[in-house]
Order: sequence, then structure tokens, then C-alpha cells
Amino acid sequence: MPYSILSLVLLSVTLFITFRPLPPRLNLAIIILTIFLLPLILESRMSYPTQVTALPLLTLQIIAAMLIIPVIYLLDYALQQNALDITLTHNIKGKHITPITKTVAVSVLVLLIISLIIDQRILLFTSLIVALYLLSTVIRAFQAIPKRSLDIATIQKRIVAGTTADVSMYAVSRASVKLHCQLNPVDPWIKSTPQSFTLDGSEIEFNLSISPPLSGPSYPQFQVSAIEPRGLVQINQIVQPLELHIIPRARYAEWLATKYLGHLGSGATVFTTRQPEGVLIPKKGTEYFGSRAFQSGDQLSKIDWRHTLKLQQLIIKEYTEAGKQAAIVAVNLSVTDAEQADKLAFDLITTALTLSRQAIPTALAAYTHQKVILTTAVNDPKDILIQALSLVKNINVVEFTHQCLQPASMNRLRRNITHLKRATSEPAKRLLNMLAFEYQAIEQAAKTHAATVALSRVVRRISPPAIILIVSQLSHDAEALLVTTDRLTPKGFTTLRIEEGTKH
Repeated sequence: MPYSILSLVLLSVTLFITFRPLPPRLNLAIIILTIFLLPLILESRMSYPTQVTALPLLTLQIIAAMLIIPVIYLLDYALQQNALDITLTHNIKGKHITPITKTVAVSVLVLLIISLIIDQRILLFTSLIVALYLLSTVIRAFQAIPKRSLDIATIQKRIVAGTTADVSMYAVSRASVKLHCQLNPVDPWIKSTPQSFTLDGSEIEFNLSISPPLSGPSYPQFQVSAIEPRGLVQINQIVQPLELHIIPRARYAEWLATKYLGHLGSGATVFTTRQPEGVLIPKKGTEYFGSRAFQSGDQLSKIDWRHTLKLQQLIIKEYTEAGKQAAIVAVNLSVTDAEQADKLAFDLITTALTLSRQAIPTALAAYTHQKVILTTAVNDPKDILIQALSLVKNINVVEFTHQCLQPASMNRLRRNITHLKRATSEPAKRLLNMLAFEYQAIEQAAKTHAATVALSRVVRRISPPAIILIVSQLSHDAEALLVTTDRLTPKGFTTLRIEEGTKH
């Protein structure tokens, strides 16, 4: 009677987990428990009529143990469900058994030893059957999975450093069994979609989103981890299916600028007269802007005959619409590493190229952490583009000895100082002195900084309004630029920063 109750309990549990599955690992534990308890129940029922059957007890025990063989199917099914929930390990190379294999093997070994100690032969036979199933399954899995389980065709890709590109690739399994795979790029700037997939004799397409830095490898590595359907054997391998040709941003920008200038032709955009009094864009209009060399397609009515006779070449008058703003490109040529140098060169050239394409008169203010490199008056933007191409050679990598924090807000400092002046308490006065000292220190340091000197030289030659475009890493020059641009804002100068990733 007690064994009958236990049989009903096992039947109820098995039916429940069949129709209402539990978490895979709990399911697996219940199935293993059922496999080892069931022969004990069968033995008691088969031993009851031994007087009638006259079968030896050993025979009955063997038969009872072998009757669990159909239940092995449930164990096999539970292992397959659990395999979908396994977290793959990546720290072991090649083929190896998984933690679930070790857990089941240790459980069977412990029960095998216990059965020998207590002389329980039915438990011994059951353990041998489960051990035989586990061993044969693992051996078959090892044979079915080759050392290189996944084939991915190598693709070549040219990409500009820092930009993002999508690449489609195809993976094919070389194993003779279904594989649950994970593809993990070693480099954080590569994203794989999907990251987990199943291969069963057919190829699968996955997409890579890559944003390589300048120092990125030409052959990025991918960690491939795969397990067979029951999750007993895992294989890890490294693949390099991508051959990258990473083009520096600076080189790409230089190529664009050179192509643009070559398309215009040499000597096509040299202004020969005064700079404009206002900040103007040279296009069709009513106000005279300057003169330039004749280009194919120019209207004959715009020929400046006086300058043509003087210079012995056709000169065209440029007119412009009033109210347009010129630009000042303020560039900090000191950076902290090669990656930043590449970004800075790209930003400088593409900014100058954009201004040239829009025909916006431009001035340059270039400086380092030590001195002013170049300042110009408002000039033909194409000439500024040529100068920008030369300036990138002056970009230098500097290891700053001090850490550059976020600059203070001058407006907030002034506002706080104004409020504190109205207070009469002693703590407020002490805080006022501290803020006033900070304000004066920032202004004093900014006054002699190369960024301030360079901008001051340029703005003296320009009548506002104008736009100041900051091309800088904002390291040593952050506070100097803050003070200078803050002082220039009321005079009609608008400040914009060309940040990393800005589309020109």
C-alpha cells in the first residue's frame, strides 16, 4: 500500500510537469528523481507473487530496472528543454562537457556508490542504465561536433574610423546535429544581431553593426559558443570573418576636400579686393562683396573691366545679399591622443569644406596650449579650406599634467555673486569672497591664454554679427573659450561647438 501511494504521487508529478512545465532545471531534477524511485516501486510489486512466478530475485531486479528505459525518453526531453536555458561559458577553448553534464554525472556516481555501500542492487542497476545513456550520448555528441563547428565566409569592408556600417554575413554549421549558438564580438564597437541562433543543416543570416575606432584591429575576433541539442557538450571557437580596412577620418576628409578643390580648378576663387565690411555670403544680391577670377559659366555682364585691364585676366564682380553672417573657425591643435587628433582633423577639414560649399566668408583662429599658430581676416572660404588642410599637420599630441574638469558657468558665477552681495551674514560674505576670487582667477588666466589671444586678433578684423565655430577637445582651453565667447556674445557673436559626431 505505501508503494502504491508513492506510485500515484510520481504519476501525478510527472503528469503535472508534462502539461504545466516547470523551469527546465527543476523539471530535469524531478525526472531524475522519478527514474531512480520508479524501479524501487516496481521491484516491490514484482516481488509480491514470487511464489507463483518462481523467478529469482536478481532477475526481478534486473527486469524492474530495465522497465525504466522508456522513462529515459523523458530525461532526454528534459535535457533538450534545459539546453535552451543554459548560459554558455566562454573561458574554455575547444570542446568540453557542460556543467549540467557534470551535475548529472556526479549525481549518478553518488547513487552508484551509495547502492554499493547499502547493497541495493536495484539502485545499482538503475544507476548503470542512466550512466550508460549519459556516456553514450556524450560520446555521440563529441563525434558529431567538429573542432570548427561554424563556417562564416570572410568579407572585406572599407570604413571610415568612427562611422557606423552594417554588414550582412552568413553562418553554416559543420556539425551533424542541431547546434544552439551564440556569437559574441570581442570588441565592444561591434554588435551582432541576432546574438543567439540555432543551426540545423541550413545557413543563417546575421547582421553586424560596426563603428571602429582608428586603432581598431583589421581582423576583429568573434567568440562562437555552441552546444548540441541536449546541452551536454559545448564547443568554443574564435572566428575572424571580417577584414576591415579602417580609413582615418582625417584622410577621408582630406580626400573630400582635395576632390572639391580639384573640381573647382586652380586659381578660381582668389579674391583680389577688400574684405567685406559686413559678414556676408557671396551669392546673387545687390551689395558688392569682392572680385575673383573668371570661371566657365559666369555671366559676361559681371565682368569687372577695370580690374580685368589692370591684371590682364578676366575678373568677375561678386555680389551678395545683406544680413548674412560670416564664420570664425577657432581650432585647438593640442589633443590628448591619436584618436582625438584624427577626430580633430576630420572636424576641422569638414567644417571648412562645408563653409566653402556654402560660400560663407571665413576666418581662422588656430592655437595650441602654448601659442597662437595662425589668425586670418575674413577670406574666401576656399582659401580657408586650403589653409585648414595645411593646419592638420600642426596637430600635436600632448600629455597634460593636470586634469581638465567641466568649466564653470560664468553667468552662474556672476548671478551668484550678485545675490551674495545683498546678503549681510558672515557665511555669505565668506562665500562671496571665494566666488569672487574664482571669477577673477578664471578671467586672469583666460586673458593671456592662446585661445583668447587668437580669437581677439580675428574679431578685431570682423564687424559683427558673426558665428564662432569651436573645433576643440575643450581641455586646456575650456575656461578661456568660455570667458572670451561670453564677452563676445553681447557684441553680436554667436558661438557653436563642432562636437564629435556632428554631421557637416
